[in-house]
Amino acid sequence: MTSTCRLCGSDIATPALSLGSVPVCNAFSKSGRADRRVDLDVVECETCRLIQLLQAPPPALLSPEVPWIRYREPEGHLDALVTSLTSLRPGARRAVGTGPFEQPLLSRLATHGLHTQALSLDTTAPDGRHPYLESWQATLGNEHLATVSAQHGTFDVVSCRYIVEHSPTPVAALQALKQLLSPDGVLLIEVPDSSKFLAARDYCFLWEEHSCYFVEDTLRQLAHASGYQVLALLRYPGALEDALVAVLAPGHVTAPSPAQGPSTLFETYRSSFPEQRALVQARLRAGAGPRRDGLALFGIGHHAIMFANAFGVADLIALAVDDDADKRGFFPPGLRVPVVGSEQLLVDERITTCLFAVAPHIEGRVRDKLAPLAARGVAFHSIYAALDNAITKDLA
Repeated sequence: MTSTCRLCGSDIATPALSLGSVPVCNAFSKSGRADRRVDLDVVECETCRLIQLLQAPPPALLSPEVPWIRYREPEGHLDALVTSLTSLRPGARRAVGTGPFEQPLLSRLATHGLHTQALSLDTTAPDGRHPYLESWQATLGNEHLATVSAQHGTFDVVSCRYIVEHSPTPVAALQALKQLLSPDGVLLIEVPDSSKFLAARDYCFLWEEHSCYFVEDTLRQLAHASGYQVLALLRYPGALEDALVAVLAPGHVTAPSPAQGPSTLFETYRSSFPEQRALVQARLRAGAGPRRDGLALFGIGHHAIMFANAFGVADLIALAVDDDADKRGFFPPGLRVPVVGSEQLLVDERITTCLFAVAPHIEGRVRDKLAPLAARGVAFHSIYAALDNAITKDLA
C-alpha cells in the first residue's frame, strides 16, 4: 500500500512494520470485550525519514469510554526550559498553553512575571465518550485557533507540549498555531524523541494515538516545512526517551535537503520484530507455566497494553496489577483478567514471574512493596527493552 508522508508529502511505498489488529489501548471495559480495534502499521518515509502510522485512526475510534483516562508527561526539565525560553525572549509578557500538559510550564512562567492562560477543550463526544488527546489534537486547526485569536489576542509564548505527535497533519497544525503568535512571539513544541526506543528495539512505545514518531532531524524538518526558524532545539534526557523541545519563530528558511533512502535505524527496528516477538512469547510461555497461571503484569498503562497485544502474549497474563483505584475491576484491552491491586499479587502463590511496566524511577519503590515475592523466588523482569532487567535482554 502506498501512503503520503505527513511531513514532506512524498509517496511512501516501503514495507511497513505491521503489528496486526490490536485493541485501542484506552478501551478498558467491565466485560472484557475488545470491540474497538485498529490495524497498526508503521512506516518510514524514504524522503524525509519521518516514522509514522500508515493510517491514523479516526478520532471517534480513540475517544475514551471511561472518564479517568489521563496521562502524565515529564516535568523535571521545565525549570531549565523556562530559563532558556526567557533568555530567548526576555520581553515576553503573555503565554498560552494549547493542550492538557501545559500547566506545569505555565506555572513556572507565571513566577517570571508572565500572564498565562490555558486553553480548554470544549468538545462534546457522542455516545457518552470522554474526549481527550484525540480531541485536543483536532483543536490545532485554522478555524479553531482563529476563533481563539479573535477572542484572546496574540501571545509572546505559545506552548504546545506532547500534542503534535498525535496530529495526523502536523505541518498544518504548526501553520495554524501562527495565528496565536504576537509579532515577536515564539512557538514552543515539545515531543518525545523516538531514538532510544528505536535503538533498543522496544515495541511497546508504538501507539495508535501517536501518528508521528519524531527524532531531532525530523522535528527540525517539521519546523522548516511549516515556515519557522529554529531558534533553539533542546534535548532533555530521560531513561527511556528524551524530551525534544523546539523553540520556533515564523520566518522563511531554506531547509537542507533530507537524506534519501530509509534509515538503518528503522530498518533494523522493523526487521527485528518477528525475532523479538518469538523470544518474548517463548519466555513468557515458560513463565506462565502449563496452567497459564504463573505470570503477573504490574502497571497497566498503554505501554503494558501494547506490549501484551503486539507481542501476542495477552492471554498468558494471569494477574493484571495496578494500584490506581480507577482501574480496579476493569479488563485491560485484550487481556483475559481484570485489574487487581498489589495486595492480591502478594498473596497469589501461583505467580512465579512478574513483569514490570512502570517507569524506571519508581521501579525501586515497587520492588520494595513486592519484597515478599522476591523472598519466595518470584522473578522480576521489565517490559522495557533498554533496561538491564528487560525480558528481552538476552536477544543479541
